[in-house]
Amino acid sequence: MPFHSSFTQLPTDLPAALVLADTAASAAWTREDDSVLTEQERNYAKEFDAEAAATWTAGRVVLRHVLGAHLDRDPAGIEIRLDSAGKPRVDDCEFSVSRARRLVLVAVSEDPVGIDVEAVPEHAVAAEAMRLLHTKERAELEALPADDLAAGFVRVWARTEAFLKALSTGLARDPGMDYIGTGEQPDSPHPDVDIHDLDEGIPAGYTAAIAFNR
Repeated sequence: MPFHSSFTQLPTDLPAALVLADTAASAAWTREDDSVLTEQERNYAKEFDAEAAATWTAGRVVLRHVLGAHLDRDPAGIEIRLDSAGKPRVDDCEFSVSRARRLVLVAVSEDPVGIDVEAVPEHAVAAEAMRLLHTKERAELEALPADDLAAGFVRVWARTEAFLKALSTGLARDPGMDYIGTGEQPDSPHPDVDIHDLDEGIPAGYTAAIAFNR
């Protein structure tokens, strides 16, 4: 079954289907049409303020439609449960979802997978948040020209979040424990986890990465 016409399937040679939805443009309907959500999901969204609720709802609606297309099933009938680490799962495939402002990015794979998309932050935000990273990564970022700091930080942060999602720990594991690096190629700290930057199809002002736990 093809993915929803308002979504974009990103080209990739990696062993995953990558689907991007812009919830401020062609996929804006996902912020209002919650018909595929469960009552529990709708009640969960109500715990946030209006904008956060719309953002969360859009992400879950996109995810359900992507899974429905991949599994050839009714999106509303798919059971999404949380594992012991709080990671959402389904029985018939591995997936990961990430939200950044207007964008929702979903990966579906046979292997445990983690994906992350991030908007490039302001310099001051990056300078503050980089203290969460590995000491060696902080040193690498501090050596960059000031104008490159935010882009350098968000690249390593996206890699780190993707890696931690692939491990199924998320940020319950200290992101400063593992060195992944700020260079052109990520350096995986785990022998069974591959980390890749995603460039093609990612809009300007955003950075994305994916990791596979084989």
